[in-house]
Amino acid sequence: MRKLLLIWLTLLFLSAGAMAKTTIDSLYDVAAGYFKKGDYASNLKTQTQILELAERQKDCLQITRATLKVGSAYYYLQQRALSLQWMLKGRRLAYKCNIDSLKWIGARQAGAIYLENSVVDSAFFYLQEAENLLNQAKGNWVERSSIHAILGDAYYFHKKDKVKANHYYNLALQYALLSGDTIKIAYANIKKGSYSTNEGNCRDGIAYFKKALALYTAVHLPEGMMYATNVLGWAYSKCGDAAQTFATMTSLRNLRDSIFRAETAEKTAEYRTLYETEKKEKENIALTKDNALKQLQIVKEVKSRHTIIILSVSGLIILFVVFLLLYYRYKQQKKQEMDERIALQQKLRFKAVLEAEEKERVRIARELHDGLGQVLSAAKLNINAVDSHNQEDDKLMDNAKKLLDDAVREVRSISHNLMPSGLMEFGLPTALDELVSKINDARLLEVSLTIHEGSERLNHSVEIAVYRIVQEVLNNMIKHSKANKVQVLLDYRNDKIILLIQDNGVGFDTGAIEQSSGIGWKNIFSRVYMMNGDITIDSMPGSGTAVNIELSK
Repeated sequence: MRKLLLIWLTLLFLSAGAMAKTTIDSLYDVAAGYFKKGDYASNLKTQTQILELAERQKDCLQITRATLKVGSAYYYLQQRALSLQWMLKGRRLAYKCNIDSLKWIGARQAGAIYLENSVVDSAFFYLQEAENLLNQAKGNWVERSSIHAILGDAYYFHKKDKVKANHYYNLALQYALLSGDTIKIAYANIKKGSYSTNEGNCRDGIAYFKKALALYTAVHLPEGMMYATNVLGWAYSKCGDAAQTFATMTSLRNLRDSIFRAETAEKTAEYRTLYETEKKEKENIALTKDNALKQLQIVKEVKSRHTIIILSVSGLIILFVVFLLLYYRYKQQKKQEMDERIALQQKLRFKAVLEAEEKERVRIARELHDGLGQVLSAAKLNINAVDSHNQEDDKLMDNAKKLLDDAVREVRSISHNLMPSGLMEFGLPTALDELVSKINDARLLEVSLTIHEGSERLNHSVEIAVYRIVQEVLNNMIKHSKANKVQVLLDYRNDKIILLIQDNGVGFDTGAIEQSSGIGWKNIFSRVYMMNGDITIDSMPGSGTAVNIELSK
């Protein structure tokens, strides 16, 4: 079943694409019809519709082609600036989509417009680009004819190079004949006729113009017929043939009048057809309306028997859905409340454990300091009181005194690490300063400490937590970072405590913290969590480590 559905969807997609392509092709035919009739406004409107359809399909080829067509439509409406913008846009799209056949069309049209505006350098840049692209391809006689005709004008009128101009005009006619395109052949004949007439060979020019007029007439292209007739009259005037000049100009006037009458007749026929179509449509609408009213009456009679049943069933379904939603919301609310209670209990238990741990640290520190420390001091006093005249005994006594001094210092160090006296008596800044000084004295690395403190001392439990966090982070950096500098910044002037500890060490993958078996980071995260804080660790291998902590007072 799934395979059948997939095949059906594929066929639907392919048929939709084919239908869209057929629609675009049919619109191009409509636009071509408007162009042949000289209705350039309708041609532009149709080309714009094609572009919108291509953009909805996101077809790069069709978008580029339609863009160039819109530019051409603006050209025939005598809006050269807009035409140039669209041609350059089409050229860029052709390069983006890598469509060679449209690259040279965009370049050729842009060059032609620049040439008409006498921007010679830009004109030659784009025209030569189009010529080079065409030379790399085979065939394309129509395009070759167009570009060489324009290059002929460029060299004749702007470079004043008659030899090259005639060479390009001849190529334009040669390629037009190879293409078999009647309009291109007529246009190339006009270019040859213009060259001949300008060079004083008006009789040759007349022959070329007559060929062009016959070709335009054969394909019923009004614009071309008027163009050929106009230049034919000009050639007759160059030859001094006043009678033929007058006759040709009269023919041109009659041609314009006949084209106007034909267009008017065609428009009249269109309006008559439109009127008759609208009349029939109104009659059909009225008939359809009567039938619809009858059908509506029947439907109402049928629906009236089912409405109550449908409403009742719908009501029951709605009530059931509402009940399910309320029940689900109630369950979610209860679950959230339970999660919050569990989290609060865990936090309170952890806080109690930490407070008990700190109390035990204080007790042990006092026992060591007041108990064992005093015992060792008393032992040293007793040894000092012993009077010996034996040199060997004196040496033993000195060693005993030294050992007792070392033991006293070790007891004091252990006692201080368990609970710094500076933290108990003077507060957090003093305790951190003492901690940093000890690390710097050991010359393991250089620690700089900056503290922005408030006017009031922090709560004792908060001071202990912050001190333990700093102590644990610095221990981790000493053991693992291979850094030679560490910066510690503490700021608690406002309602928040901001702590930043940063080193210039080797860094590490922060994802490894979750898999770490050590208790250092776990203690740090636990203390931050207990104080409703946030911690961010920014590090990667080779770029040092920065620990950012934000706590509530």
